[in-house]
Amino acid sequence: MNTENLDKALVEFGTHIVDEMRVQEAENNSGGTGNLSRSIVSNVITLPNNQGEKLEISLLWYGELLEDGGPARKAGRMPPIAPIENWIKRKNISVPSKFKTPKSFAFAIAKGISKRGVKKYPKKPFIVNSINNEATNFGTQAITDGAELDIIEDINKQFIQSGATIS
Repeated sequence: MNTENLDKALVEFGTHIVDEMRVQEAENNSGGTGNLSRSIVSNVITLPNNQGEKLEISLLWYGELLEDGGPARKAGRMPPIAPIENWIKRKNISVPSKFKTPKSFAFAIAKGISKRGVKKYPKKPFIVNSINNEATNFGTQAITDGAELDIIEDINKQFIQSGATIS
C-alpha cells in the first residue's frame, strides 16, 4: 500500500514537535549555547518487514537530564576542570580577584564539588509536554486523515485494476 499521505502527515507532525520543543526549551531558560535546540530533529523511519513507519525525534543526551532533572553528585572525586572553565567563559562569569585566571577559578569550583558534592538540579520538562501538545493540537487528526486518504486511494486503485468504475 502506498503511504504517501501518511508520510507527509508524519513529517509535518515531526516538524511541529521539533518547533514546540524548541519553544518550550527556550521558555524554560534551558538553553545556554543553543546546541540542544539545534540538535532537535525528526525523522520518519521505515520499519523492516513491512511493519510500518515510526516518527523518531532525537536530540543531545542532556535533553533527557533537563526533562527529568539532573542527578546529584556525591562528594568524592573531583570533576573535570575544562567543562567548568568553558562554562565560566561562556556565561561571562567574572573571576573573583583572588583567582588569576578562569582556569584557577574552575579548579576551585571543581575542588569544592569534590568536597561537598552538588544537589540534584530541578526538572525543566519540555519533551513530553511538546509531544502531547502537538498530538492534541495537530498530530492525531493529521495522521488519521493521511492514513484514511491512503486507504481510500488504495481501495480505488484496487477497484480500477479489477475493471470496476468509480464515480
